Amino acid sequence: DFPCIFVANEFFDALPIKQFIKIKNKWYERHVRFKDKMKPEFLDIQFDMKKFEKEIKFRISYKQKFIEYSPLVSEYIENITNKISFNNGGILIIDYGYVDREMKNTLQAISKHKYCNVLNEFGESDITYNLNFFLINQIVKKFGSFSSLITTQKSFLTKIGILQRAEIISKNIPFSKKADIYFRVKRLIDENQMGNLFKAMLIKNKKN
Repeated sequence: DFPCIFVANEFFDALPIKQFIKIKNKWYERHVRFKDKMKPEFLDIQFDMKKFEKEIKFRISYKQKFIEYSPLVSEYIENITNKISFNNGGILIIDYGYVDREMKNTLQAISKHKYCNVLNEFGESDITYNLNFFLINQIVKKFGSFSSLITTQKSFLTKIGILQRAEIISKNIPFSKKADIYFRVKRLIDENQMGNLFKAMLIKNKKN
């Protein structure tokens, strides 16, 4: 019954997604078919997008040629915003993603710290995708009167004092440990590493 603050750090990108592709003005849902256990392949099956949009209650296909959408992400956001609406508070989402209106295919797999083919390393790799923060904002609007702020991880961490914090904890420690802190901070905020790829999004009541 108290104000709730949710933190979702690389949480939503771990949830399963659906993919849809538009071909000659018709929508198809992307599936995976197994010819045998070792050779999965993508299979696109025609899909009733209008019916789907009635179910999710917004025009997700507007000006899109490709869609990545997670029903589970929408479910979590609805539950969390209900809590925020009732108890006040907010949710901070930190994840890798992009803010463009136009969605794109970001499905990817990583095995042994290297990118690999999603299907070739099936069952042996970490499968993920990039969040579309514009889409998350559209989903949030369905559930009440909320406002949102989006920025890069570099901007977010810098403004809340990551450099000052690093300086404080670097005092009176060996040079090797100072160097380790420096390289960790650089990885988090460097524009060519995690600084721009990762975004920070705050969702809260408009009145708060």
